[in-house]
Amino acid sequence: MDQTSPARRRFLATVFALALCLAPFPNVNAQQQRLEKGQAPATGSPVSTLVTLGSSVITSAARLANYDPYASFRGARYSNQGLLSERDEIRLGNQLHTEISKKFRITSVGQQRAHRIGQLVARASLRPNLPYRFHLIAEREINAFATPGGHIYVTTALMNLANDEELASVLSHEVGHVVARHSLKTLQHSRTLGGIADLFGSITGLAGDTAKELGTAAAQIVASGLLAVHNREEEREADFLGVRGMPKAGLNPEAMITMFQKIQRVSKTNPGLLGSLFSDHPDVQERIDNTRYEIDRMRSARQN
Repeated sequence: MDQTSPARRRFLATVFALALCLAPFPNVNAQQQRLEKGQAPATGSPVSTLVTLGSSVITSAARLANYDPYASFRGARYSNQGLLSERDEIRLGNQLHTEISKKFRITSVGQQRAHRIGQLVARASLRPNLPYRFHLIAEREINAFATPGGHIYVTTALMNLANDEELASVLSHEVGHVVARHSLKTLQHSRTLGGIADLFGSITGLAGDTAKELGTAAAQIVASGLLAVHNREEEREADFLGVRGMPKAGLNPEAMITMFQKIQRVSKTNPGLLGSLFSDHPDVQERIDNTRYEIDRMRSARQN
């Protein structure tokens, strides 16, 4: 898939314009006569060079016009196949929440706002029937993350930075991670999930040694930081699912752009405030450009 950025596209267009302006034409009459006779421009001639350059740039422009940053995610089907069952995923998420509550200071301040907005985007997602829970962590770092089973966490710093629709865009992004089972896949790839699956087995409840072992495994997962680790393609997919979910929830998807712009400003003035939600992710400007692309695409689809 072509990864050329919008800035690169503008650069190519500028190069072509400069080529048109600066190419010398000392033999233009002779070359024009060759063209009129149906003959190709002389090899190495300015006209030949320009025709070749023009053809190349036009081909590139046509290819870029069809560029879709989210092409690989369209029509994707999401399920728990090959992972924990949804029932066990929810139980794992609850156990992880117990451990997260030990590591971070969970606060009720602003929780109603997070719950109200979070449920709105969750019900509009491609996985609306999970028992989503939205939690606030008292923290000056601007951050958010999700765990398997629908537990989503946002820091008070991010809550204070965002208006309601911008907060919705962040929560919709995190719901996207849950929809795509990104954390479950991360655990699977780390070989942790197999051990957890063995703990669940076919039992109907957790008690005694099994519950203790699961608690120990959950504590190790939280301590490892695996739940906040997503590769760039997973972040793009969560952006895609998030922005697609916004209008379905009756919200303005442009808020995702203004949220990114706020993050962009913070990254220039105080980058130490940005947590894992924005570190090692796709470039913020790329995310803005991709979001604009998808918003335009959704608007075009509604008009047709």
